[in-house]
Amino acid sequence: MTTFEYVAVLVSIIVGLGLTHLLSGAGRLIGTPRRVKAYWVHLVWSAYAFVYLVAFWWWEFQLSTVEVWTVQLYLFLLLYATLLYLLCVVLYPRESPSDFREYFFLHRKWFFGVWVLVYLVDIPDTTLKGGAHLASLGIEYWATTVVFIALCLAAMITRNERFHGTFAVTAFAFELYQFSWTPHFGPVLQ
Repeated sequence: MTTFEYVAVLVSIIVGLGLTHLLSGAGRLIGTPRRVKAYWVHLVWSAYAFVYLVAFWWWEFQLSTVEVWTVQLYLFLLLYATLLYLLCVVLYPRESPSDFREYFFLHRKWFFGVWVLVYLVDIPDTTLKGGAHLASLGIEYWATTVVFIALCLAAMITRNERFHGTFAVTAFAFELYQFSWTPHFGPVLQ
């Protein structure tokens, strides 16, 4: 077993727990339609989180080229995976609320605050994957990171449903685009 494989095991478990929590929450929502009122913006963010976790797990494969692993790097990856898990916990608490719209707006500062941290942590994570990887992402990476952080900060402040709906749909569509069509997935897929 390589060091990367050893490190990837715990990161994969945390990501798997996040996906399990997300899917369990969505399952509880589907299973109790009369008791729990769904909110479409919350559902879009749930789908976004699902795709992001799957993409994160895929992207981390590029760290297999890291030659020297340190405890700090290992803890850093665990932090990233843990933040993603926390997003899932914020989206779906243990006890389902009766109204996810009310719940979403009540917890929006936590949700978008964690997203800000995720995007800040993604910067050194992306840099760790090497100069060629970073160059392949181009200016689009930096622009979307800055814009996403700014939109998350705005989302923490506003309760405007049009803003939240537009942000959720745009973020989800862009994440699907990134995961499916951008060239930085080419080498991993070969």
